[in-house]
Amino acid sequence: MTVIVEVKYVVRPEKQAEFMPCMQRILKYVEANAELFKEWKSFKLLSQMTFNIVGKYMELWGFETVSDLEASRTKLAKDGGWNQLMQEIAQLIDPATFTMTTWETVT
Repeated sequence: MTVIVEVKYVVRPEKQAEFMPCMQRILKYVEANAELFKEWKSFKLLSQMTFNIVGKYMELWGFETVSDLEASRTKLAKDGGWNQLMQEIAQLIDPATFTMTTWETVT
């Protein structure tokens, strides 16, 4: 079974220049703290390629099982460094556009 967490959001127009540097700090944190993220099987960041929408992103996080997802969430909720990074990026995102959906393979 595969579990995918789909996160969608729009970065505030006035915060566009801050977004990629913040995302790079997050990715470096993941790399430097690999043990915290051992349940993550994949991560992709995609941007929408439409001329009239700027700053719309989708993240796809992959896990083997729901248990792996839950274990990851539990660990990260207790990690001060991760929580600080999530607070930073939350300041860049329009909260009205944020969605998170969890998908599970059925076949």
